[in-house]
Amino acid sequence: MFTDRGFLDDVRRIALPITAQAMIMSLLMMTDQLMVGQLGATAVASVGISAKITGIVSVVLAGLATGTTIFCAQYWGNKDTGRIRQIFGLSLALGLIFSSGMTALVAVFPTQVFGAFTTDAQVLADGGAYLRIVAISFVPTMATMIYSAVLRSTGQVKLPLYASTCAVILNVVLDFGLIFGHLGLPELGLVGAAVGTTIARFVEFVLIVGGTYATRHVAAVTRLGDLRGHDGGLPRRFLIVSLPLAANELLWILGESAYAVVYGRMGTEQMAAMSMTFPLQGLGIGLLSGLAGAASVLVGHRLGRGDYDGAADYAAKIIRLGVLLAVVVGAVVAAGSSFFVSLYQIAPEVQHLGRLCILVFCGFLWVKVANMILAGAVLNAGGDSRFVLVMESLATWVVGVPTAFLAAFTIGLPIWWVYLLLSVEEVVRLAVGRRRLISRKWARSLVEPRRDGAGMPGTSGRAVRRSATANLDRFPTISSPTHTERATMKFHSTNEPILRRAGNARPTMIIRREEPVDRWAVENLTRDAFWGMRGPGCDE
Repeated sequence: MFTDRGFLDDVRRIALPITAQAMIMSLLMMTDQLMVGQLGATAVASVGISAKITGIVSVVLAGLATGTTIFCAQYWGNKDTGRIRQIFGLSLALGLIFSSGMTALVAVFPTQVFGAFTTDAQVLADGGAYLRIVAISFVPTMATMIYSAVLRSTGQVKLPLYASTCAVILNVVLDFGLIFGHLGLPELGLVGAAVGTTIARFVEFVLIVGGTYATRHVAAVTRLGDLRGHDGGLPRRFLIVSLPLAANELLWILGESAYAVVYGRMGTEQMAAMSMTFPLQGLGIGLLSGLAGAASVLVGHRLGRGDYDGAADYAAKIIRLGVLLAVVVGAVVAAGSSFFVSLYQIAPEVQHLGRLCILVFCGFLWVKVANMILAGAVLNAGGDSRFVLVMESLATWVVGVPTAFLAAFTIGLPIWWVYLLLSVEEVVRLAVGRRRLISRKWARSLVEPRRDGAGMPGTSGRAVRRSATANLDRFPTISSPTHTERATMKFHSTNEPILRRAGNARPTMIIRREEPVDRWAVENLTRDAFWGMRGPGCDE
């Protein structure tokens, strides 16, 4: 693994920007929350409830964005940029319908939406005003997520990092000015926080779109027709993969809420001890989140071009790398746990409980990271989202949640024991996921054979209009995201073509399976290209 420089370069190129983005956003958003906390308990409650509502929007959009990443990564591996644009257009259309609908719902019925979470009149008033403004950002946030998904799936990970970093910094600066009346800005309190967040989201959207067109990325569409033209089966295939992703995210949020109920009902001290682990959980998972992003993209590229062995090899290597790094991070956090809990001005017994909870987290960190990469990235990269949905839902709701309630309220165990036992769900998830990984049932290409050379360097959409019957699945792909190859065709007495690889030249022809015919029809192919080209290893 460590001697494979190509593998390490690929992972580093994608994982580091994603990790940096996660860490920057976590740290700066924590600062933003601290500023809102200066406004009092009502403001904190209002923002907290708003976060639950916006969280529902976010997880649905996250499922849509993940589905976009899965398909675009495979199409990029197949060098089919036309299909990437069609998936991009389909995702934007679905996202626009959902996000604009949620914006309208919140704008018209903010109090009623908030009323599902609280009956406090002041929280309803303040939270409704806050949410009505933040809802304006749902559409640009959706577009940013879809653009970022397409960019990352094609290996362009730095632009989303730069755009989100600028947006989060701007958000903090605007909140500082608009909440407290600094920097020459009016003092708007909680409304100022909503305005700052909304402006930052629009700026992030502008930066993402501007950068996409400045770099002439495949998502820089100049004609509306490029986003359409998909066959009737493409939306169905996309929804089959994306809907389970969104459902899985929603069930995950519900599961976390169930755990929060357990912690809260165990008492204030127990809840305080468990709360100490939350910042460290975010830090530990965030540090290694880039590996999941890298796995999703790199495995997807290889599946898209039919390199199933390469996909499985990269998946195994990234999982092993993630486990190794998680063990190191867990050991460092465990070593510093005593110092960390000492920063809290709370009773020594609560500090002790908090340290025990941190140690439990460190012990299971490698399992959590393995699951994040395995289930969240590798299996989904092959479109195995329905299996992931069933696996994770059963692990949470059949193992985790019942165990937590039983340990806390029937047996009456302390908080760290409860946390230890409910974490067994991670082990169950890993065991089932590992078996699925070994079976390779997840390793599927979601892309259909291209009908022409659209999107491939050096070819046009009219490179080949018709072709003969051939089982091309038996032949090696003639393109990859890192290099293109020239294919040479040679006829045997059986009229069976043999595709040969011949170096790093551009492909000169595309062959597709259409209908049974008894001859080969090849257009736009010069006599020299057909008879004269020979590559290494070709028979004379």
